[in-house]
Amino acid sequence: MIAPMITLAADTSTPYCSVALCEGEFVLAETVVDAGRRHSERLMATVDWILEEAGFSLDCVELLAISQGPGSFTGLRIGIATWKALALANDLPLVGVPTLDAMARSAIFHRGVICPLLDARMSEVFGAVYESDGSSATKRSEDRVCSIDAFLGGLEDGALFLGEGAVLYRDSIESQCPGALFAPETYCALRASNVALEGLAQLASGASYDGAALDAVYLRKSQAEEARAASSAEPDTNQEPVVT
Repeated sequence: MIAPMITLAADTSTPYCSVALCEGEFVLAETVVDAGRRHSERLMATVDWILEEAGFSLDCVELLAISQGPGSFTGLRIGIATWKALALANDLPLVGVPTLDAMARSAIFHRGVICPLLDARMSEVFGAVYESDGSSATKRSEDRVCSIDAFLGGLEDGALFLGEGAVLYRDSIESQCPGALFAPETYCALRASNVALEGLAQLASGASYDGAALDAVYLRKSQAEEARAASSAEPDTNQEPVVT
């Protein structure tokens, strides 16, 4: 049983923006909105609305939980920066939750292998493999960013796939894993209540709640960083030739 702490949680790792206020395992209020690129505009307004509708204030919150990636570079930066500011301003503990761990929690009812997948763009997915006994999930692999073909290599039949990556690459998954199962498309959006529950579980297992040390998990460089790295690696054709 998860301790009945009042937890304010959010996920901004995908185009969806989700905020939840939970008391232990009980969801007091929750929103899931397709915010596109407007997380910075929507996040704090949603927090204010959630608290007001639930009849709570920030003074009542005992823990902050935020998804820390992998996922959208911009979305993760906005979510983590906002939650760090809330933690600092209100002297609240803050726990970072791996996005894929929170996604897997939403499907622990499935007895067997669970594979949450996010669209990583550039023909790749963010994914990990979990084993569930129907009430809890054990992580069998590290978070990865790779092609769907590489992710599926060696994966046994009967796995349950969920998330936007599973929807996007369903044809490839079905062709390589004929016994694959798929969660409904409503599972594409990670619900902040699962971030809250996973945050509490990780805190109970001894995870750090030092907000200052929290950082995003990207798994790869952004396109801008890749471009800068490629540019710096190009030979300078304007240099004078070296005479030996």
